[in-house]
Amino acid sequence: MDQPRSTKKSRQATVFAIVPTAGSLPQSADPQGLTGRAWLGLFVASMSYVLVLDALAIAVAFPEIERAFPSAARTTLAWIATGFTIAIAAVMLLVGQLADRIGWRRTFVIGMVTFVCFALVGAGAPNVGVLIAARVAQGASAALFTVTAFPLALPAFPLNRRGTAMGWIGVGGATAALLGPVVGGTLITLTSWRAGLLLPIPLCVLAAVVAPRVLDERRGDARPIDLFGFLLGGSGAATLALVILQRWWLLSPAAVLLLLGFGLRVARHRYPLVSPEVFRDRRYLWASISQIATQMSIFAWFFSMPLFLANVWGWSTFASGVAMAVPMLLSFNSVLAGRYADLRGYRTVLVTGGLIATSGLVWWIIALNRQPSSFTLVVGLIVFGWGAGQVGVLGMGAALNSLDDRLLAEGNAALQTNRRLVQGLGAATVLAILGSRDTSSLAAFRWAWTFAAAGYFVSAIVMWWYPPDRREHPEA
Repeated sequence: MDQPRSTKKSRQATVFAIVPTAGSLPQSADPQGLTGRAWLGLFVASMSYVLVLDALAIAVAFPEIERAFPSAARTTLAWIATGFTIAIAAVMLLVGQLADRIGWRRTFVIGMVTFVCFALVGAGAPNVGVLIAARVAQGASAALFTVTAFPLALPAFPLNRRGTAMGWIGVGGATAALLGPVVGGTLITLTSWRAGLLLPIPLCVLAAVVAPRVLDERRGDARPIDLFGFLLGGSGAATLALVILQRWWLLSPAAVLLLLGFGLRVARHRYPLVSPEVFRDRRYLWASISQIATQMSIFAWFFSMPLFLANVWGWSTFASGVAMAVPMLLSFNSVLAGRYADLRGYRTVLVTGGLIATSGLVWWIIALNRQPSSFTLVVGLIVFGWGAGQVGVLGMGAALNSLDDRLLAEGNAALQTNRRLVQGLGAATVLAILGSRDTSSLAAFRWAWTFAAAGYFVSAIVMWWYPPDRREHPEA
């Protein structure tokens, strides 16, 4: 990270290079292959997907949580998920500058340890207030390892292998997404909803123990911390969530002004939380916009489908968890998609994946009704799972693979901030669409899936304008 600032010409050479020269490879990479330590580091970085494991376990447990706290409104209980995600988004950019001072690996380990501590507090919460507070604290802890995971692992891979690396990270995400509803649903059925909060703990402990052995410590430039910019961005994100979740429409102007103020602060401040140079990269910009759409959609689906299966079809928590696992199995196609992206570029992979995921959601809108039909459900799960797996983590690769390594950490912080914020907003929006906890209207769920389908469709359209790599046009 303490490298001299590259010239514009050298940055462009880095972005467009298909096979880097031996001298341009990271020190831990070998022109003939990759060290085992690099792959182990990638494995540890993928532990950051305990967030997915946690989110899906909470999604599956949500009907049980509603029954455990019958006097709490659904919009209040929604803060168990959205408060967690908003805390990540609000804190993440500040974490980037803090980590530059104390070290990325140390920040990663601290995040894992504190995440475990607050998970224990949440699992033992006697009331909704303590539970929500613990989840918000967990979200702030999660920001520590979310920001640092990929910048620690990816520099060990040359540019022409990072699509494959992201594909394997996608396998980690798919595995976490598979364990969340299946294992989480089983434990919750056998015990209580509190088991869902305990599920990520073993993986967090493993990551904290192994990280110092396989990840090199890295630091960025120790810049002054822009606390005012942090307050603008964090309060703007939280206010926007209140507008959508609680329908406090009078706060809409405040949310817009705060976020605009944050944007101006980034553009004009000498030491902004995120360098404006990151957003001048067109590939990063288009891929980030696409990720905003897909992440909002996937979390809208995560929170609507278990409620549909429980409220409309009357399925048990375990049965809902098994159904939710089907798309996660299909998400293992991220490795094949990553290899294709390394060879041919990201645009085709992400455009087709977004359209496939849209098709699966449209199928449910048309075909599902009040009468349970496992066949109809599974057809949609297969189509949706294939498309969602193709665009999930590869969308991050399309953004980060375009950046010079010196901007990788800042770019990841900004990208992850957007992802986590819109994930919470996706869940909040779909719960607002569904209304009160008594809602079992099929029409409401169809509107929720329409919202999710629109996001995937927009992501595909946006990626059509993603600038192609030279490898997509060899004659160039």
